[in-house]
Amino acid sequence: MSDPKVRPTLAVWKFSSCDGCQLTLLDCEDELLGLTEAVDIAYFLEAGPERTDAMYDVSIVEGSITTEHDIERIKFVRSVSRKLITIGACATAGGIQALRNFADVKEFTSAVYAHPEFISTLATSTGIGEHVPVDLELRGCPISRTQLLEVLSALLNGRKPRVPSTPVCSECKLAGNACIAVVNGTPCSPAA
Repeated sequence: MSDPKVRPTLAVWKFSSCDGCQLTLLDCEDELLGLTEAVDIAYFLEAGPERTDAMYDVSIVEGSITTEHDIERIKFVRSVSRKLITIGACATAGGIQALRNFADVKEFTSAVYAHPEFISTLATSTGIGEHVPVDLELRGCPISRTQLLEVLSALLNGRKPRVPSTPVCSECKLAGNACIAVVNGTPCSPAA
């Protein structure tokens, strides 16, 4: 990323997930237009480009690891990525599909599929960091649009991203405020 004439390359990868975090990226419509001028989006199936023959300056990964094929694929993604960023609860912690980590997967597949013998899956759903080194994690379901834009901006400008190291719930606790979700049964809506 040191040559100013060469735009850094960006790849966005999907594993087992609902696509919500990728949609958060696509929802950054105005910002994406500026981003496309600053980076070469080389791989992003949701948006079109599919060049897999290169080294990427930044790879963004959504989704969890749920199959043996996923394990091999994430190792490939890591090998072609200078920086690897995981986005969302699936990529950072296994996501909703990690509920199977506490049950018998064979029993589930037998109950759900007419031919469970054709299902090839791991007994657990795990985050990306359990299989390869990760440079940065953005948590949430879906991720914060603001945090994602901050990370991309920071990486493009060669600075360290400013992302919180604690959950947003810590802010109220540190300020001595009672949790309104617990006290009043009202969901909070922190600024994203």
